[in-house]
Amino acid sequence: MSDRQERCIQSVVKAMALLDCLAAHRRPMALGELAAALGAPKASIHGLLASLRQNGAVEQSPADGKYRLGIRLFEYGCVVSSSWDVVGCSREPMRHIALESGDSSVLSTLEGDSALTIEAVAAAGSFRVVSETGDRMPLHCTAQGKLLTASLPAGERRSLLQRLRFPAYTPHTITVPEALERELAAIRERGYATEDGEYRIGLRGVSAPIRDVTGRVCAAIGIVGMFRRVHSEEFERARDLVVAAAGEISYAMGSRSAGRD
Repeated sequence: MSDRQERCIQSVVKAMALLDCLAAHRRPMALGELAAALGAPKASIHGLLASLRQNGAVEQSPADGKYRLGIRLFEYGCVVSSSWDVVGCSREPMRHIALESGDSSVLSTLEGDSALTIEAVAAAGSFRVVSETGDRMPLHCTAQGKLLTASLPAGERRSLLQRLRFPAYTPHTITVPEALERELAAIRERGYATEDGEYRIGLRGVSAPIRDVTGRVCAAIGIVGMFRRVHSEEFERARDLVVAAAGEISYAMGSRSAGRD
């Protein structure tokens, strides 16, 4: 690598550090402040600011001469966020889940008072249970439904539970709001939801949250199958696959949040 190429790369690094500084302070800053914060000569920082201002990445106030992040960065952010397609980001991880587990993988999002299936991948081979794209699933007795409900902000969750109906699909279905609230709290604590014959006898599943760039849960990914029981090595492997896939997809969606709602 030539000296000139090295200087060009260092210029980019310094420009990014300058932008990071403006973003971290969240207010317009004077040239002297920036130079002090970055530990660089004013002349060097002024040259970077002039280049960034020319390209719209930085703006300078005509009133006090202070610098702030420019509209060009907002435009870039809009382009980046529009490329975060949860279905597109999920397809390969879902195929991996189906291949490794031998069971169906389902991607769902909250739509009204139900969990809407927006993508499904069935495992190859013998009969497998799978929800079709466009299917609506109840919130109180499916892994994906409970996960999405648990992830809502407290006020929205209370409002939803007040209007939600609790039909008993099997003897294992939760039909009491207070019992569901306890289950939702447990889901938020452990970071995933399970389903144990609550919607269909013999049908079991596990679901984990997918977060977007804001850290908000935007979808749930899960495995649905005829597991013998939820407390088994087979089911634990399925759970680990789902949790890992949810983290991978969340990262691809721009999330850097490890927190839970």
